[in-house]
Amino acid sequence: MNGYDEKTKRVLKEVSEYYGTIPKTYYAVADAGVLTKLWSLAGDTFKSGAADHEDKRICASVVAHTLGIQELLVAHLMILKRYGWNRAQFNDLLEGQYPPRMSEKQILLAKLAKSLAINPANVDRETLRLLQESGTSKEAIAEIIALHGFVRYMATFVSVYEVG
Repeated sequence: MNGYDEKTKRVLKEVSEYYGTIPKTYYAVADAGVLTKLWSLAGDTFKSGAADHEDKRICASVVAHTLGIQELLVAHLMILKRYGWNRAQFNDLLEGQYPPRMSEKQILLAKLAKSLAINPANVDRETLRLLQESGTSKEAIAEIIALHGFVRYMATFVSVYEVG
């Protein structure tokens, strides 16, 4: 973390505490000087508590898998292990063979995440309708959408920014 200002070092420490590691994507954003603003935006948009933490990790994993972000997959597997997930369940999630441990709401959220990752302009409206009918709040859905935007931003940014 040498070479970064104090605010960036503080955010990198928070990232490390949040994920258990610092994915290279965060170093790329730190090198570009936008990490502190991005982390603040993340806190404002998808850390509001409207959506369950495990549900968000499931969705982030699906988006990362769909977009091919290997390091983010590793980070989220580590987080999901804290919730009792194992590698086989994680692999089933990524393949769309939802493990029995997942609730119907979690399956719908995973389907929404996949739909957003494939094409956010053509989201699966049936899945959205089913989520709303199941009692999932608009705020929780908005938090999942914001999470998707954050992951996509990171993937897009890193895809054009060479990390040494």
